Amino acid sequence: MKRHALLLIFAIVVSLLPMTAHCDFFRDVRNAYLPGEVKALMIGEMEAPLIEVEARTPLPLGVAIVLTEPFPSSLTLAQGNSLASMLAEKGWNVVISPFNLPINSPSTLNTEEQTSESQQENLTPSIGSKQMVHPRSNQLTQYLDFESTTTALALQLNALDNYLQDRTGYRMVIAQGMLAAAYLSAIEVQPNFQPDTFVAISPFWPQEETNNLVIDTIAKANFPILDLSLSNFNDWESRTAIRRKVRAKNELKLHYRQVVLPNNSLTFSIKLIEKSPNIHMVANSTIGWTRHLGW
Repeated sequence: MKRHALLLIFAIVVSLLPMTAHCDFFRDVRNAYLPGEVKALMIGEMEAPLIEVEARTPLPLGVAIVLTEPFPSSLTLAQGNSLASMLAEKGWNVVISPFNLPINSPSTLNTEEQTSESQQENLTPSIGSKQMVHPRSNQLTQYLDFESTTTALALQLNALDNYLQDRTGYRMVIAQGMLAAAYLSAIEVQPNFQPDTFVAISPFWPQEETNNLVIDTIAKANFPILDLSLSNFNDWESRTAIRRKVRAKNELKLHYRQVVLPNNSLTFSIKLIEKSPNIHMVANSTIGWTRHLGW
């Protein structure tokens, strides 16, 4: 009885860890800026930080939403700040919106399995074998859930849409890595949030079936897409790079462009004074793309 109680208490504590990490990250974001630089974005009952950079031209082109995320595979806050500064110089009001990928805690899964085993001691070996993870499988799939990530991102996009509903001009969204893949699926489910253009930087998801969905969502999207592929970014993105371009061409997608950029070392700090070379190339490609669209 005591064992069951201890396992239950441990499961509850571990289940609260992702929310604690989520709150700590947003608190760190606020503390990295001066008071008043970070605004609040209400996502349901949660408060998320929002950083705005005003355009440095008399007539702004519109709003560029830069989705950042603490994973190094996505745009970091440092890279988002650098990108926002360069876009603001070209007439964009930039909104930096940090996002946290929902993480499944392995301790929670192990605790649930131990609890179920203690309650049902007569389980057959075949049932237990179905829950085993293949040793050659990708380990990230144990911690990441694409559906929960897409749902959480859709909620944040809804909050951003309400926050920016009075802003005029074009609407551009920029995301990288797993966040870019989740964004494409979130927009497919909720077409009301479709932007005027989307800049996808090396979109991927570390699961074969979901990763292949990126090819279809890009080709069938009803909005212009700039597909920036960072060379040697990772194997998941490299597998679909050429296939994304070929499928978009076969689907006769009018406004699509793929640009292969040399990849440089990623930045892990929150704020950075010097702009990294790859952000320069991303910004220049994005500005060239918007001018190609006639903006």
